[in-house]
Amino acid sequence: MKNARVRWSALLLAAACLLLALCAAVVYLVDPFFHYHAPDPEGEVWFDQRAQGAGLLRSQEYETILLGSSLAANYRPFWFDVFYETSTVKITFPNGGFREFGQALAYAGARQNVKRVIFGLDPNLLSRSPAEEPDQLPGYLYDDDPWNDGQYLLNKDALMRSAYTVLKKAQGETQTLQDAFVWDGNVSFNREEALGGYDRPDHREAAKPADYFRESYLANLREVTGWLEEYPDTEFIFYFSPYSILFWDKMDRLGETEAVLAMLDEVTEVLLGYDNAELQFYMDDLEVITDLDNYADHIHVAGRVTYQMSKAMNTGEYRLTAENRRERLDALYRFVVNYDYESIFAPEGE
Repeated sequence: MKNARVRWSALLLAAACLLLALCAAVVYLVDPFFHYHAPDPEGEVWFDQRAQGAGLLRSQEYETILLGSSLAANYRPFWFDVFYETSTVKITFPNGGFREFGQALAYAGARQNVKRVIFGLDPNLLSRSPAEEPDQLPGYLYDDDPWNDGQYLLNKDALMRSAYTVLKKAQGETQTLQDAFVWDGNVSFNREEALGGYDRPDHREAAKPADYFRESYLANLREVTGWLEEYPDTEFIFYFSPYSILFWDKMDRLGETEAVLAMLDEVTEVLLGYDNAELQFYMDDLEVITDLDNYADHIHVAGRVTYQMSKAMNTGEYRLTAENRRERLDALYRFVVNYDYESIFAPEGE
């Protein structure tokens, strides 16, 4: 009886080892997160920006990193290849946290000579408390320690993603590397969609003090200036996306207009004090932000606009400098505090 139990135990152990080995082999061969193999530039299955971003940083050759939240997703890397005569990798984390972005930068900097970082410095992320930012990066993918690869090879989610990848490839449902995580082809950008995607606050609240966001944005700004100091030989181009007039309506209803403008004032002043920082400010392009046909909601802008922004970036057309900063921010202030927001929602023809 004892020998039978030993044999059964040995068989069960062998079967478990075989299943684990099979799991590891499948994940290694399919490699859905590109940990061991570079993605096929002509067609891959893209589904997890945080996990697959590590694979992109690990497998690609690049001098420039395009980094940001979902607002950066509709930029194509090859645009910057052309406009800056460089090689670009795009890394986007939806609703990303500054510590996550910093971890990605550290991983890239340890592997490549990063000459330029183009980063979407979104006001919504700047004003968010660091305690509320996500911390979802799979850390075992953002290092070079082979001993923790078991978390990938023997991972139920990675195995399921492997099966998903095989299925999608068999169905021909892939995207090129240049279109990785691009979503502007899946939604419409027009006034109706923008208004439909905007949840307008019901009531106008009392005005918040100008320093309402200051504790949060200063903490986030310390993360950003930390990058500038840690990588003094890297050029950082921070761009502020053209949030639509609906964003300013929301700020008006929440009583946060003054607080947002005070944040933009202090953040831009601090960043312009660094020699390796350049600011591209699209928030005061009134033609873009007042045309709701450019938007899918109150902040997400169409790819045709991101293309024009990226094309103009290297020309200096939108560059915010110490010389023009005060004039441009004051003009934006006057525009948003005096805008007739109710006219946006009035029936056409009135």
